[in-house]
Amino acid sequence: MKTIIKLIMFIFVTSGFLYAGESAGQAGAFLRIGLGPKARGMGDTYTAIADNASAAYYNPAGLAFLGQREASLSYSLMSFDRTFSYAGYVSPLPPNAGFTVGAIQSGFRDSDVRLRNGETTGENIEDTQYAVFLGFALRLGSKFAVGICPKLLYSKVYDVSASSFGADVGFMAKPIEHLTLGLAVKEIGQKFKYSRNATGQGDQTTQDELPRITRLGAAYEIPLAGSTFKSILIASDAEINSAQTTKLHFGAETNVMDKFRFRIGLDERDLTAGFSVPFKIKQRQFRLDYAFIHDSRSGIAFGSQDMALSFVF
Repeated sequence: MKTIIKLIMFIFVTSGFLYAGESAGQAGAFLRIGLGPKARGMGDTYTAIADNASAAYYNPAGLAFLGQREASLSYSLMSFDRTFSYAGYVSPLPPNAGFTVGAIQSGFRDSDVRLRNGETTGENIEDTQYAVFLGFALRLGSKFAVGICPKLLYSKVYDVSASSFGADVGFMAKPIEHLTLGLAVKEIGQKFKYSRNATGQGDQTTQDELPRITRLGAAYEIPLAGSTFKSILIASDAEINSAQTTKLHFGAETNVMDKFRFRIGLDERDLTAGFSVPFKIKQRQFRLDYAFIHDSRSGIAFGSQDMALSFVF
């Protein structure tokens, strides 16, 4: 156990030296915000966990280890009037597979167009992004799984729009008890091709290729003997962006009475925290998840807040 913990901590530390800046200037930046309060509360660290309705976003291979069906709705309160919402469904496919379907919406609407002197032009601008995906995973034996998640993207910026089709692939392994390793390669083949007739002299075409994202993750669950605290899960992701240097994500979660979950994390340089509370309505099982993400870059003190309501059955 000590050897495993040292290995995971080595990944944390060495990944930390590969510090990266923002990805907001790149195409498809909304796909790198992070998805769901559970993952975001753990510092956007989920490649080796991927066990709920946001599994395919981080690692589609996690679908093969699902233990139950789940339908989830999530919404993010973000700075600068941005929105980010998600609806998804996951289900195991006995005896050794799983699948998901989901949709993401992100952007802002009806923002005033202003001149350099601050005056408005009377026009409004919108930036709307959508992603729709369908994922499938297959478990090979009891310790290894592979998954794929084809994705259709749509982007509209001001008066131009574009769509793209590509896929994510993932791998997950459980080499020893309590340890899980994950690998996901995202945005394979994705590119936006915008075309508009701004000058009246024919279409002008701009092509934006989405950067390839490779995520390496490790998660280790430490069982506890106490009656209140049942276990601690620690995890780390190294996010390798083909257009930037690597980012580090780190997170931890504690299981309280096999019921409540409390989380903390470090999303590159932003502190995160969150929790899960299960409850029942007419004997049907639900879960409320919440996460707070401090946004050190924007200078907005309250940062971002993620909330999700899930129906587990």
